[in-house]
Amino acid sequence: MNAVVVIVLVGLPFLLVLAARRGGVRYEWGADALVVRAGVQRRVFPYASTRARLTTVPLGARLAGTAVAGSVTGRFAFGRGAVHALATTTRPDQALLLGSAERTYYVTPDRAAEFVSRFQAA
Repeated sequence: MNAVVVIVLVGLPFLLVLAARRGGVRYEWGADALVVRAGVQRRVFPYASTRARLTTVPLGARLAGTAVAGSVTGRFAFGRGAVHALATTTRPDQALLLGSAERTYYVTPDRAAEFVSRFQAA
């Protein structure tokens, strides 16, 4: 058997277990920024430079990415455009739309309405 195939077959279960343990999307409200962790991905949204607004509109169709229980990541249709989701569900009661220079993110932290005022950017 080819050595590469053996390495993949031996390493794949380990990687799947590691990914499962880090599954879901997690939010951390820090002193200066909201930190979002989704698997091995980490995204920081500084309060001083991120535009934010609340929405009750659910995500539309998945354009690219994954949507499993507790972890909705990737590009999703939203209104006439698309957003990058780092969410726990596609149909939350409330979500935050966070704008950065590159894209708009759709996140679903608990108590979003309480924390939206932390974001200062207009």
